[in-house]
Amino acid sequence: MHNIGAAVNSRSHRGTRRWALAALSGVLLTSIYPPFSLSIIGWVALTPLILALDGAGACGGFLLGWFTGTVGVLGVTGFWIFRAAHDYFQLSMLGAAVFTTAVTQVFVSLYFGLFGIAVALMGGRRLRLLLIPALFVAAEYARAHLLSGCPWGLLGQSQLHPLLMQLCDVTGVYGLSFLLALAATAAADVRQTRVPIGVAAVAILLVCAYGGFRLASFAPTLETSLPVAMVQGNLPNEQRGRPEFFAAHLDRYLELTRQAAWPPPALIVWPENAIGFFPAENPSLLAPITEQLRTEHAALLAGAPRAGGHPDVAALYNSAYLFTADGIASVYDKRVLLPFVERVPLRPEDGPYLAGTDPTIFTIAGARFGTLICYEAIYPELARELVGRGAQFLVNISNDSWFEAGAGPAQHYEIVRFRAVENRVSLVRVTNSGISGLIDPAGRETLHLPSQVPVARSVNVPVTTGGSFYTRHGDLFALACIGVSLLAVALRTMGHLPQ
Repeated sequence: MHNIGAAVNSRSHRGTRRWALAALSGVLLTSIYPPFSLSIIGWVALTPLILALDGAGACGGFLLGWFTGTVGVLGVTGFWIFRAAHDYFQLSMLGAAVFTTAVTQVFVSLYFGLFGIAVALMGGRRLRLLLIPALFVAAEYARAHLLSGCPWGLLGQSQLHPLLMQLCDVTGVYGLSFLLALAATAAADVRQTRVPIGVAAVAILLVCAYGGFRLASFAPTLETSLPVAMVQGNLPNEQRGRPEFFAAHLDRYLELTRQAAWPPPALIVWPENAIGFFPAENPSLLAPITEQLRTEHAALLAGAPRAGGHPDVAALYNSAYLFTADGIASVYDKRVLLPFVERVPLRPEDGPYLAGTDPTIFTIAGARFGTLICYEAIYPELARELVGRGAQFLVNISNDSWFEAGAGPAQHYEIVRFRAVENRVSLVRVTNSGISGLIDPAGRETLHLPSQVPVARSVNVPVTTGGSFYTRHGDLFALACIGVSLLAVALRTMGHLPQ
């Protein structure tokens, strides 16, 4: 009886230890993103989970991975999703809590659980130093693409050091996720052998060397620049979309635009939904815009709604208009809509918004650019397509003020920076109340507007030919990781995976 009791206590202790390690990984993952931004911890954030998964079995592996994902995603996004659900959707406290939990489970925690199963089944095999990072990238890629996709808070997005970010012009952000998972696996195995630590150190040094090479060769590739006025209106959300405020809001943006006089802008950028009315249907409200553009000899990119063309359906597009002195020159309709706000997941026909289909390229003063509206900027394939079609810089217009109760805007801004370095183009980001800034083709922030204030600034934006290996070939690295993962699972099932 004593032996049985000791065995039970031992199993209970191991179980408690596993759950504590899984929880610790979730806490560490929380710490590497804003508002904490302890990016150095990203190199070992997965280590406790990897230790917990040793010998856990398939069911235990899923639960431990799920638990890490749940703790992590609630720590990173839970507060601001909860506040947005409460403030935007007018849900009760309980309703907002249920909504937050459900969304994070479906879009994030599930994939950590699948990763946990795969790692637990691999066991202590010789190839795990490479297999575990490949499995993690496969899980992240699935999360970014399945069930409408949610590439928010990927592991690699925590690393903003310029030397590291340059890898993304080859592998996308998944290369950084792989590198961090490699380091975490090496740290988990350090008690058995020092070889994995050496391999991880060499990999990190090679990535930094590549980053240094790319940064050193970056400056001579610049061809020209375009003067752009960035205008942040800081309008109260409760007034947006209300007809009685249309004229006053327009006056604020026009006045701010006049303040950004030097260098004289060729392009003026206002944020998402800066204009609350339908421009084509309201020529009298549009007239002050065209008059000012005629005076300033500039064009204006601004967010505004566009009526949908579907008969018997009250729907609209979330659009970006390019205005000139002659009126509306071109329009881009947002292609990827925000779940639960602009569309019902898995039921896009239910609106209230329609999704655009055309990756519009705007041209101004001989320079070509593409636009990403708000949430679209977290999807690398949209930016790739625009640059592949000839965009020489990108513009991201957004209104993050619905999520200002937490770190949502800062997290969004950091994700957006990767679109620049992936495609080797500048990115201009203009929001309603912050965070607005200019990112150069190496992913470095060269201008940061103050948040929560109305402000305008004119800046010279580097215009380059753009394009990179990643622009041309996309997520080949992530797809290779998926292939390796599937092969490993197949060999493990057949009993042929080397010990």
